[in-house]
Amino acid sequence: EDSCSTFHCKAIASTMTSEAASVDQTADTAAATWDRPGSASKIKRNKVVVRVPATTANLGPGFDSLGMAVDIWNEFTVERSDKFSLTTEGEGAGKIPEEIGPDGNSKHLVIQGLRRAFEYAGESPMPPVKVTTRNMVPICSGLGSSSSAIVGGLIAGLVLAGKEMRVKHRSDTGNITQAIDPEELLNIANDIEGHPDNVAPAIYGGIQLSMVFHDDLDRHVPVSVMSRRIPHPTGVRLVAYVPSEEARTGVGLDKTEEMRNLLQPKIDRQDAVVNIQRTALLVDALHRGDLSALRWATRDRLHQPIRGEKAYPHLNPMVEAALDAGAHGAFLSGAGPTVLAICSGASGDIFTQRSTERQEGTVADAMQKALETLPPEHAKLWGGQGHFYVISPAERGAHVVAAEPKFSNTLATFGSLSGSL
Repeated sequence: EDSCSTFHCKAIASTMTSEAASVDQTADTAAATWDRPGSASKIKRNKVVVRVPATTANLGPGFDSLGMAVDIWNEFTVERSDKFSLTTEGEGAGKIPEEIGPDGNSKHLVIQGLRRAFEYAGESPMPPVKVTTRNMVPICSGLGSSSSAIVGGLIAGLVLAGKEMRVKHRSDTGNITQAIDPEELLNIANDIEGHPDNVAPAIYGGIQLSMVFHDDLDRHVPVSVMSRRIPHPTGVRLVAYVPSEEARTGVGLDKTEEMRNLLQPKIDRQDAVVNIQRTALLVDALHRGDLSALRWATRDRLHQPIRGEKAYPHLNPMVEAALDAGAHGAFLSGAGPTVLAICSGASGDIFTQRSTERQEGTVADAMQKALETLPPEHAKLWGGQGHFYVISPAERGAHVVAAEPKFSNTLATFGSLSGSL
């Protein structure tokens, strides 16, 4: 079977969307009671289930600053236990190390997130937990699987410990440095990950613009990073080509570091200006809903050219093919190797809407043909067993889908299609 056919794209899209659809109705009013003294969220819990979206970082020129949540999800189930255990299902099973010591020491990012959450909550040492990860986000793909694990571990640990975190600033002191939103969860996640472009949309959903503060520029700022949501036009669809697991893990599981090592330690002023201009255009185009500008706004000089030249021979041919087929923009997702194209035309349910009203089928076919034209030595590795995902931006970020004891009480019921939460 041709794994990159348009039919297969739609089948995958249906599977991925359905995984999150069952919980999309969880009451948005839950946030109203989070900061209420004595609310149920301050109760320590025995079990929690958290879902976190995949993310695509950079969007071309916005290196380490722009990211978008997309509708593929990882699910993390964490429950208190008499000993530590870790199980991986789905993507990465058999590849992601599951070693965990009797004291909870582990390199696994979910465990690291859990440990930081419990430390923040004052529950130290971390209590024994049983962790099950159900992964649908491809590992080592440039779709934020590591950020998903970090954010999932942090939120699960906070819920189990009954600890709330500050997001918004509420003081009227008049001190401008104290008026910055604390965004405590984002700052801790950024501290673990090292850059905010994936963790911000994983937490908040949508497209996020993040900025890191620096002491030489920003004196007396009490946080390390801030984020802002950027609007995007309705009807956007995304075509993402994810190469085979063999290709994705060929340089090891720490692919991001390998890809960063390809980049030049210093860049020419002219190249810096190019990226500044393109990033500014990208943010403006998204605000205006000007999809026509994205074909230029998703270009850059900082990371895509050298990664295409040194590591990803499929990148440039697929980007050009997508643009020629009508995609509004196309770029390397994060550190790669996923190539993502921005399309449009979706309205309502995509499986009942006439497919010719949308672009993703034509764009995916063109990208597939570009793979087939690669030299044989590249086509075998980068084109062989890869998959196309046809997905949408995810407006919602990480969220709890189940907990024991439940959050619902006599004051409010937080409902979902699976029952009360």
